[in-house]
Amino acid sequence: MICEECGAKATVDRHAVRRYELGGVPHVELHGIEVTLCPACGDETIGIPRLAHLHRVIAHAFVEQRRMLAPVEIRFLRKHVGLSSVAFAQRMGVTRETVSRWETGAQPMGAVADRLLRLLVVTHEPSESYAVDDLLSTLNDEQAPARLASLAVKISKEQGWRPLPKRDPLPT
Repeated sequence: MICEECGAKATVDRHAVRRYELGGVPHVELHGIEVTLCPACGDETIGIPRLAHLHRVIAHAFVEQRRMLAPVEIRFLRKHVGLSSVAFAQRMGVTRETVSRWETGAQPMGAVADRLLRLLVVTHEPSESYAVDDLLSTLNDEQAPARLASLAVKISKEQGWRPLPKRDPLPT
């Protein structure tokens, strides 16, 4: 193989091991990848096949671990589900600055947020769910009222369960 940088003869290792620093997770090792190395100029080219599948495997390995997520793992998972820091903050119910502090390690992510992120990853589908985005964009942090409005649901053979029109709160 010829080096693309200097034109010298390069060597190919088809069973190399490298840290996945380009993926932003340097504690992840990739085994069995193809690395082309030029002894003349030192250029190294790494071939990573099936990148989307690799990211799914890494994401699910992070989700399945028992400890809390590390800052680099939080950032990787946010990017894996395709969310900007602003969109991620909105889904998590926090500010963009909080997301930044989680991802830099300046502030630890709480246990509830950690679990919510894991749930987001395992339920994520590649297609966008605009209904969920619309719902989440209308949520606010207003406390629930002391008296809750009743929610009535009815089942029918044709339609299954469906909510009935809203009514006044039930008497206490």
